[in-house]
Formats: sequence, structure tokens, C-alpha cells
Amino acid sequence: LMKGRCGAVRSSLRKQKGPSGSRRKISHARVKGRGQLKLSIEVQGRVLVLHIMEAKGLMGKECRTCDSYVKMSIVPDADWKCRQKTKTVPDSKNPVFHEHFLFPVQEEDEQKRLLVTVWNRERNSRQSELIGCTSFGVKSLLTLDKEISGWYYLLGEDLGRTKHLKVAVRR
Repeated sequence: LMKGRCGAVRSSLRKQKGPSGSRRKISHARVKGRGQLKLSIEVQGRVLVLHIMEAKGLMGKECRTCDSYVKMSIVPDADWKCRQKTKTVPDSKNPVFHEHFLFPVQEEDEQKRLLVTVWNRERNSRQSELIGCTSFGVKSLLTLDKEISGWYYLLGEDLGRTKHLKVAVRR
């Protein structure tokens, strides 16, 4: 059974590769089971105001507990000077954070991305594992005339470092 499921994932990954530079469709298999994050980003002058609201469905149907927190930074950032994080919410796959963070943007940051990562802290150690992430181009955030707001899929690290995927609202 497991082998069949992995095969299905691999074939869906092959289908999404397009010519270089083209937008790729993100298959359902790439987002299933990581969870979703609700956030908003507004711009005040040259400051990004990030509101981390809540997450849901973290780590899918795995039955173990989840002690999660969210880390944010503008990447790439060699010295981690602008990394910020929420408090850890214990024992919840649907944690509520409601925390605000300010990211002043320098001119050299415009070609970078605002990376938002969700982590699970292991109970009996200081280790944490990445659940998923999403990111936004800083330049596109600065030029937006509206606030970014809503639920976003948590993507794997390779995909999440380069894009975001908004959860479609069912009407």
C-alpha cells in the first residue's frame, strides 16, 4: 500500500515540471498533510507588518502531539539579523498565535523573500522539525495596494522557499 502511494506522488511531481521560467502547477500531493497557516501582511511605508493568526491541520493525520511555533525572516540573510518567532503553542495541531511582527525593508531587501516557516518542537529535546513553509517576494509586497490575508498551504522547504499558495475559498 505504501509503495503505491509513493509512486502516485512521484508521477504527480513529474507532471508539474514545465519549461524553465514557467509557472508550475503545484500538485495536491505536495501540500497534503502539512497543514495551513492563516496570516496577513500589510505595508506601512517601508515596513512589512506580519500578523501570524493561527494554523490548522498541522502534521496531517499523524497521531502524535504537536508543539508548534512560527519563524519568520527575510532571506537570504547571512547573519540572521531579522529572524523573529512566535511563542510555542503546546499540544495543538490547530494552534492560535495572534502575534504581530515588524520587518523594516532596506533597499537591498527588495530582491529577497519573506520566509515563514512552521516548526514542531520535540518534547524531550531542543530539536525542532520543519512542518512546512511559505514565502512572499518582498518587492511584490511593497508594491501591493491591498493587504495579503487568508489561509496559505504549508509547502515543503524546496517549494515553500520560492512561492506561496493561497487556499481557495469555496463558495
